[in-house]
Amino acid sequence: MTRAAVPPILLQLHSSDSVSSQAESLRTLKNELIGHDQRKETYVTSGVLPALAQVLSTYRPGGAASADPNGSAPNPVNYRTSSEYEVCLQSILIVGSVAQAGGPTFLAPIFASEILSILLAILSSPDCPQSFSLPILRLLNTIADRLPLQSQEQWPRDTRLADLVFSNENVGALRRIIAQDYDKLKNQACIELAAALIGKLCSEEVHKTTLAECGVLDALSVKLASFVVAQGFVLPGAQYHLQEPGALGELPAPAPASARLAPILRAITTIIEQSKWRAEHFLSSPGLVTVFPKQVPGFAAVDVKRGPWGSTYLSGSAVPRHPGANPVDHLLPSVPLTHEKSSPNSANFPPLGNSGSQRRQSHSYPTPFSLAETPSPEDDENSIIPWLMCILRSETGIARLMAARLVTVLFRLGLARKHRVPMFGFLLVPILIRMLDRDFKLPDEQGSNDDGLITPTQRAKEEAPAVLANLVMDDQELQKHAVNGNALKRLSQILKETYNPVAENLRSMWYAGGDSPARDPDTVSPECQLGPSGYSPTMCHIMRYRESILKALAALVPFKDEYRKSVCENGVVPYIIDSLKPRPSDAPADAVSMPKNSAADGNPTPTLLAACGATRMLTRSVSVLRTSLVDAGVAEPLFVLLKHHDLEVQIAATAAICNLALDFSPMKEAIISADIIPILCEHAHSPNTKLQIESLWALKHVVYNTANDIKMKVIEGLGSTWIRQVVSQDTSSAVRRNLDEETDQSAGVAMGRANSAGEQVDILNPMDDIDGMTEDFKMTDTPPSKMNLDMFLPDARRRRRLVLRGTIEQSTQTRQDDIAVQEQTYDLIRNIICGPGANEMIDFLFKEVGQEEFLDALADNLRPRSIQLAHRRENPTRAIQVPVEILSSVSALVIHIAAGLPRHRQLLVSHKDLLVSMVGHFNHPHREVRVSCVWVVINLIYEEDQSDHEGCRERAARLKELGVIERLVSLEEDSDLDVRERTKTAVHLLNTLTS
Repeated sequence: MTRAAVPPILLQLHSSDSVSSQAESLRTLKNELIGHDQRKETYVTSGVLPALAQVLSTYRPGGAASADPNGSAPNPVNYRTSSEYEVCLQSILIVGSVAQAGGPTFLAPIFASEILSILLAILSSPDCPQSFSLPILRLLNTIADRLPLQSQEQWPRDTRLADLVFSNENVGALRRIIAQDYDKLKNQACIELAAALIGKLCSEEVHKTTLAECGVLDALSVKLASFVVAQGFVLPGAQYHLQEPGALGELPAPAPASARLAPILRAITTIIEQSKWRAEHFLSSPGLVTVFPKQVPGFAAVDVKRGPWGSTYLSGSAVPRHPGANPVDHLLPSVPLTHEKSSPNSANFPPLGNSGSQRRQSHSYPTPFSLAETPSPEDDENSIIPWLMCILRSETGIARLMAARLVTVLFRLGLARKHRVPMFGFLLVPILIRMLDRDFKLPDEQGSNDDGLITPTQRAKEEAPAVLANLVMDDQELQKHAVNGNALKRLSQILKETYNPVAENLRSMWYAGGDSPARDPDTVSPECQLGPSGYSPTMCHIMRYRESILKALAALVPFKDEYRKSVCENGVVPYIIDSLKPRPSDAPADAVSMPKNSAADGNPTPTLLAACGATRMLTRSVSVLRTSLVDAGVAEPLFVLLKHHDLEVQIAATAAICNLALDFSPMKEAIISADIIPILCEHAHSPNTKLQIESLWALKHVVYNTANDIKMKVIEGLGSTWIRQVVSQDTSSAVRRNLDEETDQSAGVAMGRANSAGEQVDILNPMDDIDGMTEDFKMTDTPPSKMNLDMFLPDARRRRRLVLRGTIEQSTQTRQDDIAVQEQTYDLIRNIICGPGANEMIDFLFKEVGQEEFLDALADNLRPRSIQLAHRRENPTRAIQVPVEILSSVSALVIHIAAGLPRHRQLLVSHKDLLVSMVGHFNHPHREVRVSCVWVVINLIYEEDQSDHEGCRERAARLKELGVIERLVSLEEDSDLDVRERTKTAVHLLNTLTS
């Protein structure tokens, strides 16, 4: 195989003996490459990227040009001559030109080289010239725009660029760039490019946390505040709070008219998504605190008295005055109440036509309030919420969509008032639905294109359905507004349109020999090899659009069967099933001129995840499951996705199969006959707890009311060792680990979180105690009057709170996942030992798992326990409540064992700890636990035939000895009717057998 000749300019660059000749060669090379993709391919395969990396490495921080002449320590980059400056600049521009060519094809050699690391080191240098920052940021955005969609093995999820940009060494450059003033056009461009880069790349939790902790989020908040100042939305009286702790010390300079708000909003939203702690960190940032100071109740002037020595005090009748409505709220229109929430306490606005005396509280003027009118904690809402609603009504471009996205995220995180739901329904939902129209077009197409690949209108269309999905998720009132706005029909129509063939004018590069020059991968370095082409920009847009539409459909139909039937009536189910088909791994990667959006072409990984979610929501309907989904063949593609190489796809497919495995589902037999049970058992052994939970949930449905041979197959597939390990897991072990990790942290940090039933199952102190940090971490110094870069580093107290809350959130989620795995395992075993043939399955379970080991595990999970707190001088022992999920599952399992044969009942009674541990839960706060305890008593002493009469008497005597009668008497006046009725039965049986 012959090696292609090296272009003369590249040879000249290698042989240059002076900086000026290097600069001249680079200028010539740049002019020759711009606009010529074929030449770029030739130069890349000839080694231009390693050559440029070598040139740039000379001038990077720590390179030869920046080394200390008296030692080896690196100095900041100092371009002593114009030629050195020109060499760097031309090299950066050439790399940017190469990145713009051919889509993802040219990204592989760029990533394989050291160029990105070198350029980020230059960008992170304290004295990086502005003329370098701009092209480097453009280059990084160009690469981010062209990252291929995650699909088969040849296009895995690529976070290499994000890992570099958001690393500890380089993330400070983003903070420095964003913290610049808007005083120059170059500064403005750099700020917007840095913010846009965050919005495109930041998807990992670790990166979001880094951006919050290092001050980038605070810097973005100051930029947002500058728009608030420019638009005149600063709250009245904010000037009197400038010197308070946490404020900037002065109002930020107003943003110029040419500055763009959309990149700032997108970056902020991307960072705070899916984390209430990061969102609260944003709301407490100096920028927002300065322009939106918190309103506190005040006192009338007549109530403030002055003492003889000049001190002030309040009169005995002083009552704080409610600050009234947020001033920004007065700029928003009134909207009618919905019928479901017509009470004055749950609504934001009164019905249309009400008189002024009946206006909503937020529209009234400040008045003294009584104790009955004391605002609830929910009313403590940041003024950014109504400001974003004003932006929604005043802006027309991408900024409107980004404002909708940010206010939706804050609402989903519980940081907006619940009674704003009518406002969202009447003001926000119609705006998002309007963006679904075929003729929708943004009025400001020019000058607002972020990537140069698709138009802003296309970008808005592909993102609007996802924003709508996040807004209406789990809220039936907002779902009703969207459905009444014809959202289902529009979404169904545009989903069908994403499958219409799209012919593109793209053509492969022309070569004299007919094909591209062959390169031997064994002899050519990776930085000289082109990568796969990936999807074209149009195909990427269509796939992202399809994904967003599927998310919206899934979010609209989870609760109402009529909505799911409407989706079927619109004829969209076959297209949802087609969206479950992955892209073939053997699909040609270089046929860019052919459309790739048909059902046969498959879908990238994000679309598969969204399609699984939509399918799961549709399977909630019995009628849809038995008709439309069966006709469309939903089972087969889901079975394929169970073996997908991506773990998230496996989780999503398993979650969808859970509903297919229900007893009434016609596809339950298909799951069994297709030999899916071994796959589910294998997934249950996965180290990923989410996949474990979904797999156990699916198996729980499969074994219900199924033949015993299938149940035995499940037990054997899971393995006796694995079952013993899960059921014997100590749910308090995670508590001990958390306490050990937090020993050196603040003693007041909370370790608990409410479980699914609303109980504080976790641990120690309420979450609000996190605000009561030790005095060492409270900011007491007055902020300087002049803003500087150091101000964008969170102060010690805010940063500590953010880190601790993030750690607590992660550890709490881990513990809840462990509890869920154990809960689902117990529920699975319960379904195995119930129904026809239950006695046989109880014996089989005891034989496989071990009778004593299994009963010991049940008793241990019912036993109350406590832990030793070595770092506490007072009360070193702390009781830990058993999670109510585990109590309910274990007690339900005991109920079914007690419903078995007399010898099974005798095993329970004769166990040394099982019933003793259960007696302590008869007065548990949750009714499910109380009624389960009573059912255990009933099943243990219920006489099915005369042969078991003596056994029932013995078991009743044992229960009486344990003090069960006293416990039952305390439940005779229980607040729950079911508990009272079951208690009557249990008391009657006990009295009859023990009299």
